[in-house]
Amino acid sequence: MLKTLAELKREIKLRVNNIHFDMHFYDRMKKRIYLNEELVKNSLNNFDNYLGFQSHHVKEKPRYRIGMRLSNKYVFVIVLEIEKEHLNIITAWKTNRKWQKTLQK
Repeated sequence: MLKTLAELKREIKLRVNNIHFDMHFYDRMKKRIYLNEELVKNSLNNFDNYLGFQSHHVKEKPRYRIGMRLSNKYVFVIVLEIEKEHLNIITAWKTNRKWQKTLQK
């Protein structure tokens, strides 16, 4: 399991050209009209906008939830698994930054 954001960026950089999307991603894409594969790929490539990440285990596999600055108003969240040779994108969504700040207070 990766401990720092720098380690996570390094692992993503190695696999960013080989991305697989989970069926759950496509199911959510139907409900979230702003969501598409290109948005995810471009966001993963833009390392300057990474805000932080959380890690957890699902079915004994590490999963990473990465927050990225999408704009001044929104944060883009991507949930992924890092496999040996590719990234497996589970789901993604955007959330309002003001709402997050309200919850943190």
